Amino acid sequence: MKFLRNIFFLASAILLLFHDVANAAPPVVISEEEECSEERNMKILSWNIYMLPKIVPSKGKLERAQAIVDEIRKSDFDVIVFQEAFLKGARKVIAEGLKDIYPYAYGPANGEKIDIRISSGVWVLSKTKLKLLNTVQFKNCTGNDCFARKGAMLLEGEWNGKPFQILGTHLQADGFDKIREKQMDQIYTELLAENKREGVPQIICGDMNTESEMKSHYCSMLDCLDAEDGAISSIEKCSYDGENNPISQSFGVRKKTNYDYILVRNNGIKMKSMKRFVSVMRKGKKFLSDHYGVVCELKF
Repeated sequence: MKFLRNIFFLASAILLLFHDVANAAPPVVISEEEECSEERNMKILSWNIYMLPKIVPSKGKLERAQAIVDEIRKSDFDVIVFQEAFLKGARKVIAEGLKDIYPYAYGPANGEKIDIRISSGVWVLSKTKLKLLNTVQFKNCTGNDCFARKGAMLLEGEWNGKPFQILGTHLQADGFDKIREKQMDQIYTELLAENKREGVPQIICGDMNTESEMKSHYCSMLDCLDAEDGAISSIEKCSYDGENNPISQSFGVRKKTNYDYILVRNNGIKMKSMKRFVSVMRKGKKFLSDHYGVVCELKF
């Protein structure tokens, strides 16, 4: 009898289990649309990576390129605008190392010309597909800058279903402010104004070689491009660090300053949020460029 009773209890338990499963509430399914209802900020990195051409001797360029890959793979940037990406071998290392994350590459701008000069070094990687609108090559330059076909590149894409334009550039180095103003006037006239559309923000990224502390030159930059800057919210406030970065110090710089910016032309659209910060890229204690990266997170 004890055996039969145990069989009865076991059968009852199995029936109750199936009853509970059959009457359980169906699982809650969250649609992809609901998961994405909270739109994510777009995150842009602008970075002068100091990858000079072969003619400029410097050890460890390709090793540094691999370290750049390793650091960027830890990040969540959506678009990257490099400057001084002159070295073809370094671009290959970076492109190969990041192609699964950033399948779309544009530039370097002004690179497809038979000429003794090198490209502009402005090179863009993106997680999403962009459309090249146009490029310009600067009509004005001086000194070593004339050995590169410096200029600017303007691309357009969509973020959360809304169009935006992003421009990469690298302006004249050293103390030639009048030349930089002419270069910015050319960027404004031939790229920004020419492709402006109401409600489509234009994001300007690059090494502007314009110190933020020199207020007349800084304000002239904003005026020439008809663009707005913003406060840096990170602990590090400067993109060029001659106090701590040995690569910067090798050029005789012993102070902190800003040469690098991400500026915005709203063109009638209201930004929901925007913040900027400086990203100090290192592998261990080794700095990966004389410049730090500038990052902008924005929602529009």
